[in-house]
Order: sequence, then C-alpha cells, then structure tokens
Amino acid sequence: MDSLRDYLAFVKKRDLLLEVEEQVTREDVPELIERLSDTRKVLLFKRVKGYSCSLAANLVPSHEVFRHLFDTDNPYQYFLAGIKKTAKKVLVKRTLETVSLKGKDLLDFLPILKHYEKDSAPFITTSLAAARDPITGIVGRGIHRMEYRGKNRMGMAIINPPLVDIYKKHKAKGERMPITVTIGVDPILFLSMALKAQPGTDKLELAGGLKGKGIKVAQSLDAPIDVPAGAEIYLEGYIDTADVRRDGPLGEISGYYMVNKESPTMVVNRLSYQASPIYHALLPTSLEGDTYLTFVSQALIEETVKKQFPFIKEITFVQKTFGSCVIVSIHPADRSKIRNLILAMLASPMIKKVVVVDEDVDPADLRQIEWSISTRCLADKDIVIVEGLQGQAIDPQAEHGLGVAKMGIDATTQGKAFEEKARVASGNHRNIERILKSLGGAVCAELL
Repeated sequence: MDSLRDYLAFVKKRDLLLEVEEQVTREDVPELIERLSDTRKVLLFKRVKGYSCSLAANLVPSHEVFRHLFDTDNPYQYFLAGIKKTAKKVLVKRTLETVSLKGKDLLDFLPILKHYEKDSAPFITTSLAAARDPITGIVGRGIHRMEYRGKNRMGMAIINPPLVDIYKKHKAKGERMPITVTIGVDPILFLSMALKAQPGTDKLELAGGLKGKGIKVAQSLDAPIDVPAGAEIYLEGYIDTADVRRDGPLGEISGYYMVNKESPTMVVNRLSYQASPIYHALLPTSLEGDTYLTFVSQALIEETVKKQFPFIKEITFVQKTFGSCVIVSIHPADRSKIRNLILAMLASPMIKKVVVVDEDVDPADLRQIEWSISTRCLADKDIVIVEGLQGQAIDPQAEHGLGVAKMGIDATTQGKAFEEKARVASGNHRNIERILKSLGGAVCAELL
C-alpha cells in the first residue's frame, strides 16, 4: 500500500468505505463528518462544490482497521515490533501537476475546513510538514496544524520537535526556513509522522519498518527535502520567521478550543497535486483522531502494564475521551494488586481515569460499566484520587499538561461480599435466532 488511493480501494473491498455521491459544500462537510463518524466507515465525499478534488475523512474509525491493515489479530504487537525496524527510502521520479501560488489564494484550490463555530479560520489538520536541519542535514517531520491567513499564507503551529528545533536554528540566523507540506497519505504513513524517532532517524524510515518495505520518496522542487511520492497534495514554500501571529482558536480533540499565543507563517509558493486529487480532512473530535491516539497508547500499555499485572484480561479505551479514560477488565485478583494496577495506569500522562471491572462485565458496554460502578464500587473505599500528576497538554484542566488530578475506580467484587450476579435464563438458542431473524429490521440485526 503506497498511497491514500490504495488505502481507499483496500477498505472499499472490505465494505468499510462510505462514498457520498451527492455534491456537498465546504461549509457542510464538518457536520457531515461528525454525523457520519459513528457509522464506523471511512468517508469519501466525491464532489465538493467549487473544487476539482474529492475529500476523504474518518480514515481510521476504529482499531479494527489496523487489524486489516497489518493482517493480524494482534495489531498492537505487530506495531510494537514494526517500530523497532527501519527501511531505507526509495527515490523515484516526481510526476505531478504544479501551480504557482504567487498572488493566488490557496482556498480557491483546496477545500480547507472551518471545523467548529468559533475557529479563527479554516485549518488544515492533516499537514505533514518536513524541513531539513541546517546543521545535521537530517529532514525532520511531524504533523502540525495550519491556520489559513489569507491568499498563500498559512500559520503553522510548530510546537513539537524535531521541527521546533529546526525552526529555532533558522530563526537564530534570521533566515527563512524552506519547508514542504504533504497532504493525503495512507494511515500507516500518517501515524508514523506522529511517532518519536531516535536522533538521526528519518520518520519515513520508521514508516518503512511498519510497512515492511522502503517508502517511495520524491524530491521537492524548491528545497533539498524528500517527501512521500504517493501523497495527493504538496505545498512548497518557506516559513517567514518574521511573520508571527496568534494562532487559533481551533476546536481540538478534547472538545474545547485551544489557542497558541504565537506561530510563524508559511508562505506557499507552489501547489503540486496528483490528477483529481483527494484532500484528507480530519475533524479533531471525530473517531479518526481518537483512534490514532488510543491505538498507539494501547500498544504501549499492552506491552508494559500487562506484563506487570498478568491478571489483566482486556484493556479498552473509551471512545472520544482522547485516550484519557480506560476500562480494565481483570481476572480474579487481590484488592491491593488492583490498587497498584490503578496507580500504574494513572502514571501514564495519557490516562486520567481508570475503571477496573470483573471479567463478567463487557468493557466496551458503558451501560454495564455504569452498572458495575453503581453496584460494586464502595465510594468510601474503592475510589482513588491522586493529585499533581502529569497529564495531556490538551487536557482543558491542565496547564501545559502538568498538575492534573486523576481518578481510579475499583468496580470489582474482588475481596468484597456480593451476591451472585443475576443472569437471564437461557432459552433454545436456535429457536431464538430464528425468531429474531424473522422479525427483520435494523434493530433486530443489531441483536443477532
């Protein structure tokens, strides 16, 4: 799989693609993504009014997609093994249509979305930025949101390494920073850009390790920067270190607006794209952003915490809590070990709330979770609150991710005197299946 197009064909074969044939407006797309996100389908809006490109969204609506991508029942284990490998990049010839953007408006070419009511402007939330370190010569890469600032100018939130370090080096010299932005790649490549790479390692080589083959790259036209060759759209230009402005607000994955006090501006000189390009849009509060976050977190936790606490049966992240809420299903265990498990989980900056349940409770069913808390949690003994822990930077209660109060709930029967859980008497399974099928309809289909 070398491109977003390959990926869309891949999910279509598995009935995981929802294609919207009717023409949509740029203004309607965010709400459509929000409302269609829960279909757990990848979305493709084939006709966007006023644009020659289509628009893809919700690329990874669940962890199940990674089972298909990696062709394994344990995608977490595969991922952990994959990121320990690298594969050399493969340079190929560039074949793209190119437009000079000098004096032109980027918004005339790309359906950049204003995602939330009080966003300061339309934002690109899927931009993979690449810049070469002027000292080491290594290309740094990362996902950095971009704010439309009129015509061919885009603000870029350069906050995290390695790009922030490269930016500081250019700024110290008082010079422009050449940069190329890539939009529209497959999910494995996109996910790789969010990972931390060892010094001297190109993130594209990490992506190659995950894919088991070298990533095809092409050379930027205006700078010595190589970029994924199979991407849909490329923005080439430079960071104007003298043009620094307030960035945001933008509605973030936490469900709240976030503002960066300042961010520099990218001047886009050149737009290149595939024939009939596909623009990748990511609504921060959709399932896509949540899935990227929680997939990586679950892989890391499965490797560490499960080894420390072998009585863990299953770990489940609650969707749309940006990885902060986790349900842990366990086999019988001592109460003190359950408390140790809670404390170990809360030590992760990602996690803010942990609920531990018995193995007879489905960790994916929030109704069962609430029942378990209501009936099995002794509020004066089973709730753990720890103050002053490191949290996520996007937590609205945290200042730069520090000083967060976290909570753990023991909603198990372990070491407590409880009556046996009442279970509905079983009937003849074959007869029940036949009756439900005969009733038909969407509701009964969910029960089968």
